[in-house]
Parts: sequence; C-alpha cells; structure tokens
Amino acid sequence: MNMKNKFWKYLTVFFVVLVMLNPEMIQLAFFIDAIGLEMFLMLIEVQLLSVLTMLFNTKIKPVYTYFMKLYALYFMENSEKSLKEIPTSLIISISAPAVLMQMLVFITAFDIVIN
Repeated sequence: MNMKNKFWKYLTVFFVVLVMLNPEMIQLAFFIDAIGLEMFLMLIEVQLLSVLTMLFNTKIKPVYTYFMKLYALYFMENSEKSLKEIPTSLIISISAPAVLMQMLVFITAFDIVIN
C-alpha cells in the first residue's frame, strides 16, 4: 500500500513539473484535473493496448503464421532421411515452439506491467 502511495506521489510530481517546464501543456493539466489522473492513465493504457493489438495483428501474427506454415511444410512431414541429409533443419524446427512460448510470456508480463 505504501508503494502505491509513493507511485502516485511521484507521478503527480512528474506531471506538475512537466506543466511548469512547458506552459503549452496547461490544457493537458486542465484536462487531467477535470477527469482525474487515474482516468487519464487508463485512457493512455487503452490507446497503448489498441496500438499494440493492431501491431500484433498486422505485423507479428502474419510473420508467425508464415513461419508456422514453413514449419508444418518442411519439418513436421519430413522423415528421418531428410533430417540426416539436412541436419540444420532440426535446429530450426526446435526453435519455433520456443519462440511462441517466449512471445506468450512477454505478452503476459507486459500486460501485468501495464495493469
């Protein structure tokens, strides 16, 4: 509880200093005063999550599906004979599930940090 109070105190000081150093930010100060600092941070969080969702759906997900198609095409259906001919394919086939798990851990950790 004490850590939360310190966080809000430092955040308030940051915004006050920001407004003092840049007088053009006074409209933002009035807006934050009207809706409250918690609501303002929640609005920023919603915008950040929507941008990250768009980024994930347009950039990361197509690349991931492309690599998963390659994974299914070349490595899931290959026999032992092809692995003996091209041993580097084994290294690539192992990394695809590991990358997926690392992405899931990163997304979960990022969500916990934001909230």
